[in-house]
Amino acid sequence: MGRARSMYSAYLAVALVRGANAVFIVSLAITYSEFTAEMVGVLLASYSITEALSGFLAGIIYEILGTKFSLMISSAMLALIYTTMSRVSLFYELVVLNAIAGFSAAMILVSSLSAIAEETRGFGTARRVFGVGGFEASNLGGYSMGFAIAGALEVLGLLKGFYISALMASISALTGFLARNVRSSASNHLRDLYVIERRALVLIPTWLGLAMILGVGFLSPKILRELNLGVSVPLVGNISSSGVDGAIESIGSNPSIGLLLIVILIGVAIGIILGSIITAKIGKERALVIGSISLSASLVMIGLTYENLVLFLPIVLAIATPALTIPPTLLALFADYTDESRRRGPSAGVYVTVLGIGIGLGEIIGGKIFDALGLEVLAFTLAAIFIVLSIPTSIYVLRETGSKARYING
Repeated sequence: MGRARSMYSAYLAVALVRGANAVFIVSLAITYSEFTAEMVGVLLASYSITEALSGFLAGIIYEILGTKFSLMISSAMLALIYTTMSRVSLFYELVVLNAIAGFSAAMILVSSLSAIAEETRGFGTARRVFGVGGFEASNLGGYSMGFAIAGALEVLGLLKGFYISALMASISALTGFLARNVRSSASNHLRDLYVIERRALVLIPTWLGLAMILGVGFLSPKILRELNLGVSVPLVGNISSSGVDGAIESIGSNPSIGLLLIVILIGVAIGIILGSIITAKIGKERALVIGSISLSASLVMIGLTYENLVLFLPIVLAIATPALTIPPTLLALFADYTDESRRRGPSAGVYVTVLGIGIGLGEIIGGKIFDALGLEVLAFTLAAIFIVLSIPTSIYVLRETGSKARYING
């Protein structure tokens, strides 16, 4: 019961914090519509890059404080930051505050991932895959929840400032009370707090590719607004600003960013569970290779159909479905690789570092490419980058599996 409570509190904390970030992203696009895609990319990258740079430090703090206090302190910090951001207006003030928010997010992610990996220790393959897969599902599900809230507030004309994000972070702070104060390290020596599991490093290339794609995804509110690909909501488009008559006249003129995004993200979050099932059935190694091919193909499809993306979205999602095996597979491998040493905090910090760097690169490079060359070139570029980055991880995992099989067979 204690294990389950800690895992659920970690899932909830991740979902709430990611949801708060999603609300912030959409609110930013609306509140500061005068910002260019490049400016938005830089602002969002301040969060991601700081999250990346502080990942290792967050892992050490986790090993010292444990799950409970790490979640409570970092979530409370995040709530305070979002409240402060609602009261400032200068671009560079927002950049600095969002960078501090990135450190809080790093602590939450490292604490949650380390706790889940530790609490699933000793589980069978299927249960472990589902356990760590739940982390990524709550990650994406949190964004879906955030975009849903943002979309509803947007069409009502109520999405201004960042107080909703502050409220969600405050609720996250309360989840810390539910968690056991887990410290995953098997050693009490201070020097062991700084050791990273070497095998976890082989996951870095594919993590980086995924993170860059996610970073471009964070620019999607700006991209969708530029391409006018939102979902029009009859009768409620501009109720708050122009009354019912104005809303009726503007049917289709105020497409919602959030409502389109939540359809995609809900599908992905649910798909992570499906990906966990597939991974448990076919094995982590096959799932990784098939998923990598699927993700690359779906990006190429987006590039080919970008002019009618909404129309071709079901086809894109069908092609991308096997790619949903990648997150639970990589997280399960991370948990497996850190079982022996149980120095999960610093190794989880590496995961957060790669995630943050990749997201930051995706936001900055993605914004520049989209502004200059459009969505078509951006999608093809991401596909090429991911193909190159996913090959080393896949080769290592397949070779290690082959070596184990030969050892077992004599």
